[in-house]
Amino acid sequence: MATYQKVSGLVHISNELGAEPEFEYYFGIPGDKPFVGDFDEDGVDELGLHRESSGFVYMRFTHDIGFADAEFFYGIPEDRLVAGDWNGDGTDTVAVMRPGDGTFYIRNENSLGFADEQFTVAAPDYIPVAGTFGQPQTPPEPQPRMFTVVATGDILIHSAVWESAVSYAGGNGYDFLPMFEPLRSRVESADLAICHMEVPLSKDNRGISSYPSFRAPREVADAVADVGFDTCSTASNHTIDKGVQGAVDTLGVLDSAGLSHAGSARGPEEDRPTLYEVNGVTIGHISYTYGLNGLRVPGGKEYTVNVIDEAEILADAAFAREQGAEFIILSMHWGNEYQAVESGFQRSLAEALLADVNVDLILGHHAHVVQPIDRIGDEYVIFGMGNLISNQRTSSTRVGVDDGLLVEISVVETDSGRFVAGSVVATPLYVQADGHRILPVSDFLGGADANLDAALQTSFARSSERALRYSPDGVTID
Repeated sequence: MATYQKVSGLVHISNELGAEPEFEYYFGIPGDKPFVGDFDEDGVDELGLHRESSGFVYMRFTHDIGFADAEFFYGIPEDRLVAGDWNGDGTDTVAVMRPGDGTFYIRNENSLGFADEQFTVAAPDYIPVAGTFGQPQTPPEPQPRMFTVVATGDILIHSAVWESAVSYAGGNGYDFLPMFEPLRSRVESADLAICHMEVPLSKDNRGISSYPSFRAPREVADAVADVGFDTCSTASNHTIDKGVQGAVDTLGVLDSAGLSHAGSARGPEEDRPTLYEVNGVTIGHISYTYGLNGLRVPGGKEYTVNVIDEAEILADAAFAREQGAEFIILSMHWGNEYQAVESGFQRSLAEALLADVNVDLILGHHAHVVQPIDRIGDEYVIFGMGNLISNQRTSSTRVGVDDGLLVEISVVETDSGRFVAGSVVATPLYVQADGHRILPVSDFLGGADANLDAALQTSFARSSERALRYSPDGVTID
């Protein structure tokens, strides 16, 4: 950077912005106007001066005190000088802009003489600047904002599941991570990953229990967070299996694991939609359950868990929108257990909710088997994602309870600024009987264990058929 003090004629030059001057010297007289150019072709810009009172041009090829190395008369007083390689020969020369007549005059040599070229400039008050600017570049088209959501089904920690966790931990506590580990790459790749924590979690691993009144070890949350889940829906028919305190403890355990949550609350101030910031997009998340297995929340503490009420769901969704949510996800614990087709209640409620401008996607669970994916208008409902983990095994009355889905939803901003789910990729999952590992089926097909491979093939076919029952546009199976 060079600065020239017109009052004194003092020049300051630094090759780094903000640094102390590397050169400092006097050149010219007060009132001279500076310009720069590589006049001697050494690859370094030198200083020139224009003395308006006389129209003389002075050049210095070195940065020190001294007389001009070159001088000539060019132009008239009040001309504005600028240096540049006007004829493309590699040498900077001087041109002048004459505001009085709106003409730009070019000299292709630094010497006395008339202009080689001249042309009229429409805006003579502009100050000319020289440079090699190249061809105009068309700016790239702005890319639409987008994000991906991964979601999974019920987390049901039966006694056999936690016994597997004890085994993985070598008898010292609980280690659920080996069960969830096969999901890692798919979960971590999502911009937002949502689990469904169906059961209460113990804050200190006391009182662990299984069906019909669950309380799971706290390490479940650690494993879920470790493989990449960001948040969990918590409204289910088991939310208050251990009372209000059990629901409160669960949220504390999720907080400790770094997991957000939606669907239950510790107080009225927490009883609102959860908001996430993902790729510069605000996402709202709401979670509701059809019921509580006959249990009742004490009066005045209805905020503890959200129970399905269409008007309340739509009010929550509207509130989320008011808070800035640009895409709103509704997690629904609903449907009839072990039925692979959605109930009439699920269907009618989904149609009503998705007709509202504030509900953009429905993620379903509770049935413990895979249920269909459908598209209603331009929005998706996944009626049931089956079990993510449990000890339930297929029988004549419970076909496919060891199946599940991991769904990846790609959401993109439209030209109107609205966010819409553009596609759904459903990955069938299978819970291995021995050790309860959750297997993305396509990753494990063709293994050495013939019995396991047969079970995987059956599971994949069953889940695919159930998920694609309505052949919705934009849905594929992985």
